[in-house]
Amino acid sequence: MGASIFPAPTPKTVKTETLTSGTSWTVPANVTYINATLVGGGGGGGGTGGTYSTSFGYGGETRTTTLNTTPGASISYAIGAGGTGGPATSNGSGGAGGSTTFTGATTAAGGTGAQRSASTAPGIGPNSNGGFGGWNTGTGAPGGSGYIVIEYWV
Repeated sequence: MGASIFPAPTPKTVKTETLTSGTSWTVPANVTYINATLVGGGGGGGGTGGTYSTSFGYGGETRTTTLNTTPGASISYAIGAGGTGGPATSNGSGGAGGSTTFTGATTAAGGTGAQRSASTAPGIGPNSNGGFGGWNTGTGAPGGSGYIVIEYWV
């Protein structure tokens, strides 16, 4: 008897989706697990009534997890809003960013808003989606919105 010949497995293609709005995501056909990266909303920058910028807001937390899924299932989520910028008239603090959630995954907390300050030099937060501080009696910029990146194979 001859040896059986099996067809080579079909290679899978990685797909990536970025969620920036909405409240639910439907698992595609034949997908039984996903990688989800959650980013919380960034904190708002501080306002300044002085000559220079105040500190920047902190970027939102980033969390990555692998989840088992059921094809066709609907997964609920919430995108964290960016924190408000601090007012210029009172050297106001920036608002905190909102948390990003994805059912079954760890929550990514929002970033802290910049603290009220009349500093003479700009400060900076550790992540990219925090708001910039106000400049020359300016209002602080709002923090960036959170988002979710989903990676799966088909």
